[in-house]
Amino acid sequence: MTQKNTMVWLLVIVLVVMLIGSSSQSIRNFDLGHFDLREAWDNLFGGGGTGLEDVNKVLDFALTDEYAGSALTSKSLIILDSDGETQLESLTTGADGTIASAFTYPSGKVIYVKYESSNDKQYWKITVPQMRASDAESATVNSIPLKSFAIGTYTSSTLHVGATAIADGGSYNFTTSGDTPTFTMRVANSGSDNTGVKDSYDPLYKHNWWTCIYVTFSGTEYEKVLVYGFGNDFTLGTTHYVASRLNAYELTREVDGTTIKSDGVDTFSFSLDGSGLSDSCSVTMQIYIKTYTDPSYCQTHGGAFGVESVELDEITVTLQH
Repeated sequence: MTQKNTMVWLLVIVLVVMLIGSSSQSIRNFDLGHFDLREAWDNLFGGGGTGLEDVNKVLDFALTDEYAGSALTSKSLIILDSDGETQLESLTTGADGTIASAFTYPSGKVIYVKYESSNDKQYWKITVPQMRASDAESATVNSIPLKSFAIGTYTSSTLHVGATAIADGGSYNFTTSGDTPTFTMRVANSGSDNTGVKDSYDPLYKHNWWTCIYVTFSGTEYEKVLVYGFGNDFTLGTTHYVASRLNAYELTREVDGTTIKSDGVDTFSFSLDGSGLSDSCSVTMQIYIKTYTDPSYCQTHGGAFGVESVELDEITVTLQH
């Protein structure tokens, strides 16, 4: 039997005992129309039957590495107001990864919390929670868990056309190797176990923090190269951009004991059509793996990948005909 059902039965028993233990005159005078079951419940258990109530307390943040399972100590946390711009506090976690806010925050208030340690960055949008009535009475703080990560290493990514690898600085010839190749980019985390990337949202610059693959085309006859397989496609000036979001968890190498939960590898394939190029073409294809970025922001900000974007890897290939 659940706690809620137990409480309901207790309330029913109390009511029955009241009725049975009363005289017949009392029973006749007992007006059920004025008996408020909701009020009785609230008086007995609080919180309108939910067991929760609004509070206005100091927030106690607990910052941990979600994959390694360890506390993140001596790390900076910035508390922002609901507009995502106004800074309310700047905090530093202690030896156990926790830190209490200087101010109190009422239940229902929306805040943003930013964590940044070198290239490890994350935002959380938090609605300050209610507390259980018993906790609200005894606790001096409202606890807020924050699960973050340590960024991986992605400098060993590889590019293939079929079984043929193309190194950074290499080339592809449409005439000798085919006009409609399919390229496969293998992005691999070669860093430590339990490192990777995470998605979040930047409320200051109003764009997603994703990990994305971007490919740009520039140079003589760049506009004649047809590109397939991307979610975003736009041209800025004399550069053609295509981009797609990668899977953050697949790029995270999570290991629990001897069990590999995620190997930290994501692959992305795209196709080109160079049949419209002439022999005098010289097109530069640059492939970027970026994190804390958003293709929509890039498109509307002149090709900028994001104020806080971090490049994980880059490969440049010359396309010829």
